[in-house]
Amino acid sequence: MAHEIKSALTIAFLAAMSATSAADVPTLNVEQTCRDSATADPTIPFDVKLCLDSENRARQELITKWASFPNSDRQQCTQMASMGGTASYVELITCLEMDQQAREERARTPASMRKKLPARN
Repeated sequence: MAHEIKSALTIAFLAAMSATSAADVPTLNVEQTCRDSATADPTIPFDVKLCLDSENRARQELITKWASFPNSDRQQCTQMASMGGTASYVELITCLEMDQQAREERARTPASMRKKLPARN
């Protein structure tokens, strides 16, 4: 009985954590982006369903990784991924991962070889 209660509480906790993470990931209008991409050049075959599937997979991945990215990166990359009237979870996660990789590379570089970078706002 105690094991069943503990299991139920664990499942409820994990579900709550997942819901919190999903709520934190911004909602982007990827449907419009995929539709616009499909009509941008009629000479290029473009599958809106594949585009939406790719965007939805990227959003699901973001839900699991969102909290691991610094808030400043999340804000900056969200703005970048929704500039110009388009919006893309693929662009958002790519930006976040590139920022993360750059930070890791910088940390591996000896201090004497580092170039001073301007502070982010």
